Amino acid sequence: MSESVIIEIKAKALHEHISSKPTDTFAGKPRGLVKDAKIEVSKQYLERIDPPPKALIRFGGYVGASAIAWGAILRELNGAGSAVGIKAYTFELSSDNASIARDFIRRAGLEDIVHVVEGSAAHSLRILFEEGRLRKGGVDVAFSDYWEKFYLPDLQLCEDLGLFRKGSKYVKAGGRQRGPYRYESESVE
Repeated sequence: MSESVIIEIKAKALHEHISSKPTDTFAGKPRGLVKDAKIEVSKQYLERIDPPPKALIRFGGYVGASAIAWGAILRELNGAGSAVGIKAYTFELSSDNASIARDFIRRAGLEDIVHVVEGSAAHSLRILFEEGRLRKGGVDVAFSDYWEKFYLPDLQLCEDLGLFRKGSKYVKAGGRQRGPYRYESESVE
């Protein structure tokens, strides 16, 4: 059995478990779907950004747990009533996992902020840019949490599209180095 099949089987089992709970268990409660520790570490990092970030892209979607955490944090930092302009996009190759992520995001009450884009990250990023949903200098934070071999090409694509501005942050997880990295581009003035 391939690794991708195993990953999808685990995602479906998690979805079945969460779906078996009463609807109000997670309704509008992102912290019910994501470990508090994950949210707190991410929040502590994002709280240091001034002004609070409003646009985030996440490379690697799976079932949306990190995207839910990031979306909840963006909403908290910008004020619950100011969801206008706050967007978190996460990219997922698997249509099954993308569907599960969308359901979890809906259950968490974050569908107005967190958006799952199905397909490769590079292709999805280009489409968001071409459609005007992402614009030059419009990404405050990029988070990579999937195959390390794509980190550099994805970062280069963001630079080629001009998505970062001075002060944008690039955070990577996985691989040998973990944690936040400040992104400073010489091409951005």
